[in-house]
Amino acid sequence: MTFSCPVYPKVNVFLKMVGRAQGYHLLNSRLCLVQNLHDVLGVKSAPKFSLKGAFNCPLEQNTIYKAWWLLKESLKPASRLHLEQISVEVEKHIPLGGGLGGSSADAGVFLREINGHLELGLSLEQLYQIGAQVGADVNFFISGFASANVSHFGEVVESFGEPPLEVQLSIPPLECTTARVYGAFSAFKEFNPLWLETPSLALLKTHTAQELNDLLTPAFECYPALKEWTKSLDPSYAWFLSGSGASFFGIKDRV
Repeated sequence: MTFSCPVYPKVNVFLKMVGRAQGYHLLNSRLCLVQNLHDVLGVKSAPKFSLKGAFNCPLEQNTIYKAWWLLKESLKPASRLHLEQISVEVEKHIPLGGGLGGSSADAGVFLREINGHLELGLSLEQLYQIGAQVGADVNFFISGFASANVSHFGEVVESFGEPPLEVQLSIPPLECTTARVYGAFSAFKEFNPLWLETPSLALLKTHTAQELNDLLTPAFECYPALKEWTKSLDPSYAWFLSGSGASFFGIKDRV
Protein backbone atom coordinates (compact mmCIF):
# COMPACT_ATOMS: atom_id res chain seq x y z
CA MET A 1 0.00 0.00 0.00
CA THR A 2 1.25 3.44 -0.99
CA PHE A 3 -0.67 6.68 -1.24
CA SER A 4 -0.22 10.41 -0.86
CA CYS A 5 -2.73 13.25 -0.68
CA PRO A 6 -2.86 17.00 -0.10
CA VAL A 7 -3.91 18.31 3.32
CA TYR A 8 -5.58 21.72 3.14
CA PRO A 9 -5.84 24.14 6.07
CA LYS A 10 -8.90 25.96 7.38
CA VAL A 11 -9.84 29.49 8.30
CA ASN A 12 -12.47 30.53 10.85
CA VAL A 13 -15.06 32.78 9.21
CA PHE A 14 -16.43 33.41 12.68
CA LEU A 15 -15.32 32.18 16.07
CA LYS A 16 -17.59 32.99 19.00
CA MET A 17 -17.22 31.92 22.62
CA VAL A 18 -20.58 30.92 24.12
CA GLY A 19 -19.68 29.51 27.54
CA ARG A 20 -17.41 27.17 29.47
CA ALA A 21 -17.59 23.50 30.45
CA GLN A 22 -15.10 21.04 31.92
CA GLY A 23 -12.51 23.81 32.05
CA TYR A 24 -12.72 24.58 28.32
CA HIS A 25 -14.45 27.21 26.21
CA LEU A 26 -17.62 26.29 24.36
CA LEU A 27 -17.81 27.79 20.91
CA ASN A 28 -19.69 28.28 17.68
CA SER A 29 -17.60 28.64 14.57
CA ARG A 30 -17.61 28.31 10.78
CA LEU A 31 -14.60 26.46 9.38
CA CYS A 32 -13.79 26.65 5.68
CA LEU A 33 -11.06 24.90 3.74
CA VAL A 34 -8.68 27.11 1.77
CA GLN A 35 -6.44 25.87 -1.01
CA ASN A 36 -3.70 28.52 -1.02
CA LEU A 37 -1.20 26.05 0.45
CA HIS A 38 -1.18 22.48 1.70
CA ASP A 39 0.80 19.79 3.45
CA VAL A 40 1.38 16.49 1.66
CA LEU A 41 0.59 13.32 3.60
CA GLY A 42 2.34 10.18 2.37
CA VAL A 43 1.78 6.66 3.69
CA LYS A 44 3.37 3.38 2.59
CA SER A 45 3.78 -0.14 3.85
CA ALA A 46 6.79 -0.70 6.11
CA PRO A 47 8.18 -3.30 8.55
CA LYS A 48 7.13 -1.15 11.48
CA PHE A 49 5.44 2.17 12.21
CA SER A 50 7.39 5.39 11.71
CA LEU A 51 6.48 9.06 11.43
CA LYS A 52 8.60 11.72 9.72
CA GLY A 53 8.08 15.42 9.22
CA ALA A 54 9.16 18.88 10.31
CA PHE A 55 7.29 18.79 13.63
CA ASN A 56 8.14 20.90 16.68
CA CYS A 57 7.07 18.46 19.38
CA PRO A 58 7.98 15.06 20.82
CA LEU A 59 6.52 12.07 19.00
CA GLU A 60 4.02 11.32 21.76
CA GLN A 61 2.54 14.81 21.43
CA ASN A 62 2.21 14.72 17.65
CA THR A 63 -1.40 14.72 16.47
CA ILE A 64 -0.83 12.05 13.82
CA TYR A 65 0.85 9.80 16.37
CA LYS A 66 -2.04 10.34 18.81
CA ALA A 67 -4.53 9.54 16.04
CA TRP A 68 -2.58 6.43 15.03
CA TRP A 69 -2.34 5.19 18.62
CA LEU A 70 -6.03 5.73 19.41
CA LEU A 71 -7.05 4.15 16.12
CA LYS A 72 -4.82 1.15 16.79
CA GLU A 73 -6.31 0.68 20.25
CA SER A 74 -9.82 0.60 18.77
CA LEU A 75 -9.08 -2.18 16.27
CA LYS A 76 -9.16 -5.95 16.41
CA PRO A 77 -5.74 -7.67 16.41
CA ALA A 78 -5.73 -8.53 12.68
CA SER A 79 -6.45 -4.96 11.59
CA ARG A 80 -4.10 -3.60 14.25
CA LEU A 81 -1.19 -5.48 12.67
CA HIS A 82 -1.75 -3.73 9.32
CA LEU A 83 -1.77 -0.35 11.03
CA GLU A 84 1.50 -1.13 12.80
CA GLN A 85 3.21 -1.80 9.47
CA ILE A 86 3.11 1.65 7.87
CA SER A 87 5.46 4.57 7.40
CA VAL A 88 3.95 8.07 7.51
CA GLU A 89 5.71 11.15 6.17
CA VAL A 90 4.39 14.70 6.07
CA GLU A 91 5.77 17.42 3.84
CA LYS A 92 4.91 20.49 5.92
CA HIS A 93 3.87 23.81 4.40
CA ILE A 94 1.03 24.87 6.70
CA PRO A 95 2.73 26.94 9.42
CA LEU A 96 2.73 25.78 13.02
CA GLY A 97 0.93 28.09 15.46
CA GLY A 98 -0.71 29.89 12.57
CA GLY A 99 -4.39 29.39 13.38
CA LEU A 100 -4.88 27.38 10.17
CA GLY A 101 -5.34 24.01 11.86
CA GLY A 102 -2.37 22.33 10.20
CA SER A 103 -1.72 19.76 12.91
CA SER A 104 -5.42 18.93 13.21
CA ALA A 105 -5.67 18.70 9.44
CA ASP A 106 -2.81 16.22 9.22
CA ALA A 107 -4.39 14.01 11.89
CA GLY A 108 -7.90 14.22 10.48
CA VAL A 109 -6.91 13.45 6.91
CA PHE A 110 -4.69 10.61 8.15
CA LEU A 111 -7.61 9.01 10.01
CA ARG A 112 -9.99 9.37 7.08
CA GLU A 113 -7.56 8.13 4.44
CA ILE A 114 -6.00 5.25 6.36
CA ASN A 115 -9.48 3.99 7.27
CA GLY A 116 -10.30 3.76 3.59
CA HIS A 117 -6.98 2.48 2.22
CA LEU A 118 -6.61 -0.25 4.85
CA GLU A 119 -10.35 -1.05 4.67
CA LEU A 120 -10.65 -0.79 8.43
CA GLY A 121 -14.40 -0.33 8.18
CA LEU A 122 -14.85 2.37 10.83
CA SER A 123 -17.93 4.55 10.46
CA LEU A 124 -17.73 8.33 10.35
CA GLU A 125 -19.08 8.46 13.90
CA GLN A 126 -16.38 6.06 15.09
CA LEU A 127 -13.72 8.21 13.43
CA TYR A 128 -15.25 11.28 15.09
CA GLN A 129 -14.97 9.61 18.50
CA ILE A 130 -11.25 9.12 17.90
CA GLY A 131 -10.74 12.57 16.38
CA ALA A 132 -12.38 14.30 19.34
CA GLN A 133 -9.73 12.77 21.61
CA VAL A 134 -6.93 14.08 19.39
CA GLY A 135 -8.00 17.71 19.06
CA ALA A 136 -11.02 19.97 18.74
CA ASP A 137 -10.68 20.71 15.00
CA VAL A 138 -9.74 17.18 13.91
CA ASN A 139 -13.31 16.09 13.18
CA PHE A 140 -13.78 18.87 10.64
CA PHE A 141 -10.87 17.49 8.63
CA ILE A 142 -12.11 13.91 9.03
CA SER A 143 -15.43 15.01 7.55
CA GLY A 144 -14.02 16.11 4.22
CA PHE A 145 -16.48 19.03 4.17
CA ALA A 146 -15.38 22.21 2.39
CA SER A 147 -17.33 24.27 4.91
CA ALA A 148 -19.00 23.42 8.20
CA ASN A 149 -20.46 24.89 11.35
CA VAL A 150 -18.76 23.47 14.41
CA SER A 151 -19.83 23.67 18.04
CA HIS A 152 -19.28 22.45 21.62
CA PHE A 153 -15.46 22.31 21.88
CA GLY A 154 -15.24 22.27 18.07
CA GLU A 155 -15.71 18.52 17.64
CA VAL A 156 -19.41 18.66 16.66
CA VAL A 157 -19.50 19.17 12.88
CA GLU A 158 -22.42 20.07 10.61
CA SER A 159 -21.87 20.50 6.88
CA PHE A 160 -22.55 23.91 5.34
CA GLY A 161 -23.09 23.76 1.59
CA GLU A 162 -20.61 26.12 -0.01
CA PRO A 163 -17.29 25.76 -1.89
CA PRO A 164 -13.84 26.37 -0.36
CA LEU A 165 -13.15 30.06 0.23
CA GLU A 166 -10.95 31.95 -2.20
CA VAL A 167 -8.89 34.22 0.02
CA GLN A 168 -5.48 35.82 0.30
CA LEU A 169 -3.37 34.58 3.21
CA SER A 170 -0.92 36.64 5.24
CA ILE A 171 1.22 34.64 7.66
CA PRO A 172 3.36 36.58 10.16
CA PRO A 173 6.72 35.10 11.19
CA LEU A 174 5.48 34.22 14.69
CA GLU A 175 3.51 31.48 16.41
CA CYS A 176 0.50 32.06 18.63
CA THR A 177 -0.05 29.62 21.47
CA THR A 178 -3.72 28.64 21.44
CA ALA A 179 -3.97 28.09 25.20
CA ARG A 180 -2.44 31.49 25.93
CA VAL A 181 -4.87 33.36 23.67
CA TYR A 182 -7.90 31.46 24.97
CA GLY A 183 -6.70 32.14 28.50
CA ALA A 184 -6.72 35.87 27.83
CA PHE A 185 -10.35 35.84 26.65
CA SER A 186 -13.01 37.00 29.11
CA ALA A 187 -15.67 39.10 27.34
CA PHE A 188 -18.54 36.78 26.38
CA LYS A 189 -21.05 38.28 23.95
CA GLU A 190 -24.40 37.02 22.70
CA PHE A 191 -24.14 34.79 19.61
CA ASN A 192 -26.44 35.45 16.64
CA PRO A 193 -27.77 32.03 15.53
CA LEU A 194 -28.61 33.43 12.08
CA TRP A 195 -24.87 33.29 11.34
CA LEU A 196 -25.16 29.50 11.19
CA GLU A 197 -27.39 29.89 8.12
CA THR A 198 -25.52 32.76 6.42
CA PRO A 199 -22.98 32.13 3.61
CA SER A 200 -19.40 32.84 4.61
CA LEU A 201 -18.77 35.58 2.06
CA ALA A 202 -21.92 37.39 3.17
CA LEU A 203 -20.65 37.37 6.76
CA LEU A 204 -17.20 38.59 5.73
CA LYS A 205 -18.67 41.40 3.65
CA THR A 206 -20.95 42.73 6.39
CA HIS A 207 -19.00 42.32 9.63
CA THR A 208 -15.67 43.48 10.99
CA ALA A 209 -12.81 41.21 12.01
CA GLN A 210 -13.46 42.03 15.67
CA GLU A 211 -17.17 41.22 15.39
CA LEU A 212 -16.48 37.84 13.79
CA ASN A 213 -13.63 36.58 15.96
CA ASP A 214 -13.79 36.84 19.74
CA LEU A 215 -10.10 35.96 19.98
CA LEU A 216 -8.84 38.91 17.92
CA THR A 217 -8.48 41.25 20.90
CA PRO A 218 -6.92 38.62 23.22
CA ALA A 219 -4.47 37.67 20.44
CA PHE A 220 -3.40 41.30 20.04
CA GLU A 221 -3.01 41.62 23.81
CA CYS A 222 -0.86 38.49 24.03
CA TYR A 223 1.17 39.24 20.91
CA PRO A 224 1.63 42.99 20.24
CA ALA A 225 3.74 42.10 17.17
CA LEU A 226 0.61 40.56 15.67
CA LYS A 227 -1.25 43.86 15.84
CA GLU A 228 1.82 45.60 14.42
CA TRP A 229 1.75 43.14 11.51
CA THR A 230 -1.70 44.38 10.48
CA LYS A 231 -0.15 47.70 9.47
CA SER A 232 1.67 45.92 6.65
CA LEU A 233 -1.42 44.21 5.21
CA ASP A 234 -2.64 45.18 1.73
CA PRO A 235 -5.35 47.82 2.34
CA SER A 236 -7.25 46.77 -0.77
CA TYR A 237 -8.32 43.63 1.14
CA ALA A 238 -10.53 43.25 4.19
CA TRP A 239 -8.51 41.14 6.65
CA PHE A 240 -9.66 38.67 9.31
CA LEU A 241 -7.82 36.64 11.94
CA SER A 242 -8.09 32.86 11.66
CA GLY A 243 -8.63 31.02 14.92
CA SER A 244 -6.35 32.24 17.71
CA GLY A 245 -3.80 33.48 15.16
CA ALA A 246 -1.31 34.20 13.87
CA SER A 247 -2.54 34.01 10.26
CA PHE A 248 -4.84 36.50 8.56
CA PHE A 249 -7.01 35.92 5.52
CA GLY A 250 -8.35 38.61 3.22
CA ILE A 251 -11.12 39.11 0.69
CA LYS A 252 -10.97 41.77 -1.99
CA ASP A 253 -14.54 42.08 -3.20
CA ARG A 254 -15.96 43.49 0.02
CA VAL A 255 -18.75 46.00 -0.60
